[in-house]
Amino acid sequence: ANYFLARKLAELDRTAILKKLSAVHQVKLYTNNPTPQLPKVENMGAIDYYEIMPLVFQHSKINLNITLRSIQKGIPLRAFDIMGSGGFLLTNYQAELPDYFEIGKDLACFESEAELVEKCSYYLTHEEERQQIAKNGYEKVKNCCSYRKRLKFILEKIGEE
Repeated sequence: ANYFLARKLAELDRTAILKKLSAVHQVKLYTNNPTPQLPKVENMGAIDYYEIMPLVFQHSKINLNITLRSIQKGIPLRAFDIMGSGGFLLTNYQAELPDYFEIGKDLACFESEAELVEKCSYYLTHEEERQQIAKNGYEKVKNCCSYRKRLKFILEKIGEE
């Protein structure tokens, strides 16, 4: 039940956010689900995760991550997908983000719908700052978060026990 409730709440959260955002900005959504409830959002259809999605992340001005409410800890894979592709990430705040990334330097965060809309407006009018944050996020993921480096870290921690 938790799984289905979390997904339904996420759908409602994301729909509300996309409605507010699309009232003031152009919004494209990549999904295979129909979105008649979002008339101002351009539904681009589904895309290939490995070949096309990194290009979309890299070439989009702002990439949103809205984490399921049931995910209380950790950094979502989508954050790594976006930053690792060189895209600008605007995500809801998660407690572990500052452990690995500098907020406002490597990525941007929001804590409310109003703040999300405000930050989208800000970063769409501050091109150089947005591009620098995307570059910083990419460099951080590239230099600190590769599978090889993370696996080495995990094995070292296991060895300490």
